[in-house]
Amino acid sequence: MFAQTGNGGNDSPIPFKVINTGGQHDPFPKSPIQIPEVYLNGDTLTFDNTIEGCEVRLLDANENVIFTDSIEENQMDLTFPSSLSGTYELQIICGSITFYCYIEL
Repeated sequence: MFAQTGNGGNDSPIPFKVINTGGQHDPFPKSPIQIPEVYLNGDTLTFDNTIEGCEVRLLDANENVIFTDSIEENQMDLTFPSSLSGTYELQIICGSITFYCYIEL
């Protein structure tokens, strides 16, 4: 599933899948995993503050990391370099949880 870009942007958040790379799982988690609301408009991600301190990565078709950045406090958007074009795997890594999907830039 791809997050599409367009002149008007998306009205729906990016549909992420979730991987928990942590060790042992707590049989009684304290709270469910909250999938961040992230929107793609052209080459810019806009998000709520639930991913503060997380790392954003773009991977190419060969799984090479071609872009990485950390989300700072109160940061609400992130713009990718305009030189990037094509399909990429978007990862948002928050501790042992990775949210991922494929996007078209």
